[in-house]
Amino acid sequence: MPQAGRGPLLRVSVLFLLLSAILGYQVSAADPEAPPRTVEIVEIEINGSINPSTVDYIKTGLSEARARDATALLILLDTPGGLLNSTKDIVKILLNSEVPVIVYVYPRGATATSAGVFITLSAHVAAMSPGTSIGAAHPVMLGRGQQRGPAPGKPEEKKDDKSSDVMNEKIENFASSFMESIAKERGRNAEWAVDSVRKSVSVTADEALSKNVIDIISPDIPSLLSEIDGKEVKASGQSVRLETAGASTQRLEMSLRQKVVNILSTPDIAFLLLSLGSLGIFLEFYNPGMIFPGVAGLIALLVGFVSLQILPFNYAGLILLFVAMALLISEVYVTSYGLLSLAALACLVFGGLLLFDTPESDLGVSRGTIAAVAVSIGLLSVFIVYLGVKSFKVPVQGGFEGMVGQKGEVVSWSQKSGKVFIGGEYWEATGEREFSPGEKIKVIESTGDLVVRVSDYDGKQ
Repeated sequence: MPQAGRGPLLRVSVLFLLLSAILGYQVSAADPEAPPRTVEIVEIEINGSINPSTVDYIKTGLSEARARDATALLILLDTPGGLLNSTKDIVKILLNSEVPVIVYVYPRGATATSAGVFITLSAHVAAMSPGTSIGAAHPVMLGRGQQRGPAPGKPEEKKDDKSSDVMNEKIENFASSFMESIAKERGRNAEWAVDSVRKSVSVTADEALSKNVIDIISPDIPSLLSEIDGKEVKASGQSVRLETAGASTQRLEMSLRQKVVNILSTPDIAFLLLSLGSLGIFLEFYNPGMIFPGVAGLIALLVGFVSLQILPFNYAGLILLFVAMALLISEVYVTSYGLLSLAALACLVFGGLLLFDTPESDLGVSRGTIAAVAVSIGLLSVFIVYLGVKSFKVPVQGGFEGMVGQKGEVVSWSQKSGKVFIGGEYWEATGEREFSPGEKIKVIESTGDLVVRVSDYDGKQ
């Protein structure tokens, strides 16, 4: 009997547990205070110039976001500008992205300058951190040479200036219309966008929000994700509701290849590589056989040329750098007392200023980098010139004339002439007296015909 009663009791217990579990699940699902489901956002950071590696980095971020089925791609932006072609590629990618893109000018003190304005306005959500700024998208090359009027009596220069003005106007019209189309596509202030190009206006985060340039100001990433939660955006023509509250962000770093390209896309790095390469070859010419400076210089030049394949460069600047290298090498063989070195430094400075002065980029070599390289090479040139001048004051130490003062030993002697051993060699010698074999002597005169005149050597230096 006791055993027979256990079956129904066991079945009732199992049924009770199942009902409890089902009810508990329903209560927890209906609980309004239950934590929201975890949403993932892929995060990348652009901190520097806009270049081909930036384009590839954003493509990788969007691919990762699609693979993870992420809600959005978050781009932390702080840039002074970059290459025109790379900027156009990024804008095209963002405007056609199926994944919502959030561009956040961050952290405090960051800027979205020049190319950064195009990228920020292209995002589905444009946000800024307090203490940041945006603007100054006016093409840099438009200010070059416009203030120089034609010289009197030279109409041909007026024609050249007019042609330059027409080209500048075309570039400005293209940039402003491109910016206007981006702003209208995203429903932002098209008038300000055009002014950022034509008038190079720049505004703070508060002004950008009040002028409908951006969508939101937020102090940090969690606050930003919380505030844009539920916002409707259009991604690739489809309306998408952002679910970002409490979302976790997954940082995606640049790959090794992207990092290398990003470094080589820096004008300062390219200029340093070309300068160091020239310096290494110069040292090899100055002291042949050192090997290391020549090999290192050649490698630096080759890597510098790789940078020139990435960055648009000015041929005039590159030619000036080559002329500077040729003048430095000439200093080794021509006694110019530093004049060739001064000319080389002048070519180096102007070459650095012109090297990346092109319409395709608003980047350039910093004045500090040019000054540092010029001072370093200048000090080295001064040292080499000093050694060259000093060498003229040193008496001849080699050859037949350099035998005077050398010590040696008598090998054989007969009357007033004989053979002596000096410096590992045998010499014919003459003297004022009879010397004995093995006696120490020193050279007091070189008489020609490979004959030296010797005297007693008392052992004192």
